[in-house]
Amino acid sequence: MNRLAASVSAAVVATGASLALLAPAAVGAAAPNTLEQVRAAHLGLNGPWFRLEDDPGNVNIPPGTEEVSPFADPVRFNGSLHLAVGPGQKSQAAHPFPQMIPLSTLASSELSYDTYVKSTVPPGAVDVGPNLQLPLLCQGVFTTLSFRPEDNTDAQGRPGVVPDIWQHFTSSASSPWRTSQTVATFPAQSDHPLSDYVAACDAPGDGVFGVIANVGRLGNVSDTLDTYLDNLTVNGTVYDFGVDGLATGLIALRDTSPGGDCRPGRTCRSAGADHDSAAGTVTFTDPADGPEYHAVGARLVFSGGRALDPRDLEVTANGKPVQLIAGPGRTLIGVVDPVPSVNLVPNGTFSTPITISSKRGQHATRERNGDSLILTAELLARGYAPLQRTGVVTAGTTLPR
Repeated sequence: MNRLAASVSAAVVATGASLALLAPAAVGAAAPNTLEQVRAAHLGLNGPWFRLEDDPGNVNIPPGTEEVSPFADPVRFNGSLHLAVGPGQKSQAAHPFPQMIPLSTLASSELSYDTYVKSTVPPGAVDVGPNLQLPLLCQGVFTTLSFRPEDNTDAQGRPGVVPDIWQHFTSSASSPWRTSQTVATFPAQSDHPLSDYVAACDAPGDGVFGVIANVGRLGNVSDTLDTYLDNLTVNGTVYDFGVDGLATGLIALRDTSPGGDCRPGRTCRSAGADHDSAAGTVTFTDPADGPEYHAVGARLVFSGGRALDPRDLEVTANGKPVQLIAGPGRTLIGVVDPVPSVNLVPNGTFSTPITISSKRGQHATRERNGDSLILTAELLARGYAPLQRTGVVTAGTTLPR
C-alpha cells in the first residue's frame, strides 16, 4: 500500500512503526512552478493520485464522486477534478510526494487552487467548498492541515464560497489552516496561520508527505455537495486536471455583395453599391473527449492592413447587431453573448450565424492597394467571470472582396 494511502484514512494514529513507512528523508525546496497534467488514468488504485476508496483503511467510509471531469476550469478550460458527496459520504483525491518535504518549504512557496461549488436542488451545503489539505507529522504526531474556502477570501475579493462561479484561492500569511488532530500546543479543529505550524512542527522527522483534495462529511446528514477544483499548486508544481481533447473552431462565409461590374478574376461588384457584404457561420466543435464549456459565446476580431474604424463595419450575430470597439494591434472586436446562455458539451457544436457589411468610401475597410479584411473568432465561456477567453481560436478568414 502506498505510504500516503494510510494517511488519508480517518482512523490514522501515527505510531513509531508506521512513521518509518510514512516519513522518508526530507528534501530541499522545489524548483519554480512546473505544470503536471493529471488525466483520468492517473486517478485510482495505481496512482499517482489515489481516491478515498483506494485505501483499505477507509472500508467503512462511503465514498462520494472522485473523477477527472470534462467540466472546464477557468485557466486552461480543459476539465477539472470532480469531488461530490451525498449523505454520510466523503470524497478525496490524494497525491504522495516522493520524499518528505519540510512544512517550511511548502509555506514559502505558492499554495493555491481554483474551486467551483454548484448550487444544488434540493438545497445542499453550498456555503462550504473542497479543502486543500496537507497531511504531515508535527512533533511526531500525524495531523492534516486544511485550507477551507469558507474561511478565506478569494482572489477577486469575495469572502467565502460563491456558488456557481469559479474562484481562485491563495494561502496568505494570515490564512487560517485547521488541524485535524491535537499537535504541539494546537487543539484539534483549531485554526492558525501556517507560520504558527511551521514554528511548532520542527522536530526531527517532521514534514509533509503529500497533498489531498478533500470534501468531508457534512454537518447535516441530509446535505449534498457538488464541487470541482483544478490548478492545485503546491511545492512548485501546478496540478492540471483535465481531459485530452479541446474544441476547434471554423468560420464559413459566402460573398453576398451586390453583383455587377464584373472583371476577370474579380468578384462582381455593383457600380452603385456602397458596401461589400458576407454572411455565414462561426462554429465551434467539441470532440467526444473534449471539455464541457459553460455559458459560451464568441469573440470576433477583425484586422486589416491599417487601423480600422468602428464605422467601417456593420456586424450582426444571431440576427442582432454586434457592437464593435477598437482593440489592440489595429483591430476591431465584437462579443457575441447568446441569450439564453448555452453550453458546449463533448461531441457537440456551438454555431453562430453572422453577417458582415463593410462600407466603401470614407471609412472603407480596404484601400485601393488591396488591403484584406481578416476575421478570427475565439470561443468564450464562463470561468472566473462570464464570457472569459478560452484560447480556442479559429484560423483567420479573409472576407470576400
